[in-house]
Amino acid sequence: MTLLKPSPVLLLLLPLLLSVSQPAAALQILDAGDGGTVLGKISQKEVTRISFERSRIRKITGNAGEFVLEKDEEKGHIFIRPVSPESTKPINLFLTSERSTVALLLQPVDTPSDTIVIRETRDPMKSPTRMARSGLHVRTLKNLLLAMAGDALPDDMVVRESGQELTLWPGVRLTLQRAWLGAGIVGEKYQLANTGRSDVNLTARDLYKPGVMAVSLEHASLHPGDATNLFVIRERQAHD
Repeated sequence: MTLLKPSPVLLLLLPLLLSVSQPAAALQILDAGDGGTVLGKISQKEVTRISFERSRIRKITGNAGEFVLEKDEEKGHIFIRPVSPESTKPINLFLTSERSTVALLLQPVDTPSDTIVIRETRDPMKSPTRMARSGLHVRTLKNLLLAMAGDALPDDMVVRESGQELTLWPGVRLTLQRAWLGAGIVGEKYQLANTGRSDVNLTARDLYKPGVMAVSLEHASLHPGDATNLFVIRERQAHD
């Protein structure tokens, strides 16, 4: 079996590889502490409702030229959509409640109306990593992907070695090699191998599932016996 080594081309294509999937769920629950930054997905063409789980939105700060905003003063919710239905540019918002101020990086995707609920927490284990606080969440994803591609260890994350094998479909073997765990985010490095008798052609979108933030696939086409590196960045769950 041939293991294809990381290519410098990967680093040049990072902005293109960090795409966001079409969400399967109609509700996004985002954990965030005061001063934290979280990533969410909004509809390109329809409104997305945003609320705090146990608080009211008191203040909204952002570039008004990038989005259309409606407020529900009675319930303390907001409804937002991009100005252009074709826009894929992330929208940055700062939302303030009675308890905290949270930064949202909202990625427009081609999906129906959605709802985002922000769950505020004071638990330090739930607070964003220093990597996330250093800038926009997209930058966090890029920095983590760079670290994963170079097998580096960010000083605010824990690395776990693994050898767990997963089955995607017949003729394709997926092996989890290493995981980077931070507060609220997980990066995973897999080896994806073609164990069948015919070529395998994949796209990053084929590998998305709910909770996945970004996917980077080094080689999309694999001959029988070939393997490639797959990097996945996803939301951290309670069992991680």
